[in-house]
Amino acid sequence: MSGSGGVIQLLLCALCTLLSLGQRGALPSGGGGPLNITLLFDSVSHGGHSLRNCSCASEIQDCNDALANLLCSCRTVPRSALPPAGLAVRGGLTVWVRDAWVLRELLNGSAVQDLRLSACGPAPFSAQPLTLFGLRRLRLHSASQDATHPEQTLNIATGQEQSRGRGGRPSSSSSSFSSSSSSSSPFLVSFLDVALLNGLSPLKAYSVSSPPTPILAQHFPHLPLAHTIPTQQPPEPLQDCLLTFIY
Repeated sequence: MSGSGGVIQLLLCALCTLLSLGQRGALPSGGGGPLNITLLFDSVSHGGHSLRNCSCASEIQDCNDALANLLCSCRTVPRSALPPAGLAVRGGLTVWVRDAWVLRELLNGSAVQDLRLSACGPAPFSAQPLTLFGLRRLRLHSASQDATHPEQTLNIATGQEQSRGRGGRPSSSSSSFSSSSSSSSPFLVSFLDVALLNGLSPLKAYSVSSPPTPILAQHFPHLPLAHTIPTQQPPEPLQDCLLTFIY
């Protein structure tokens, strides 16, 4: 049994290595769910300048480091090794945040389709924008005792998707926003106000259509529009953009 356990441990380590922080790959299609959930959190027990990178078969209770280390395959990544241009993650991504540097240095400019952000620390988060690409679903959790909105959800759908009946009626704790464009699927750019992690105000958002990415880049030269998750088909040269402001 000991030999079999060692082989299983090696396989888990190999899977965790493949899901490295700098991974680039195609987003999963809507037909099949992600095989794993990537969980990232700054761990006090592993040093204030490091990050735990875990691959989990299911969602873990928010902010429970011990449970994550027990049920997931985790490794420690030094802060100095984080990719400077943001992440590109397949499937679901969950990030537990205790310090604002995780948002600023890890997530800003990242490409992720399904994101859950959990505020685990007592310190309040100040208002500042977080830029995300390709975002389709956002879930926010606040562990603060003062939070009046501890759980909030946002679904972003294009006009074509909503016309097919995808994303049904939102509940009281969730919202759904869509573009009115009837052309091909737009390139999604989201701007999230980090202060929402305090859980003190209801999530609000609005989406606007913008010119194609080359024109948008002329007006926003510091926006890292080139950082996207590659797809199986090449991007359209004049692909429209959908800008979503979440506040």
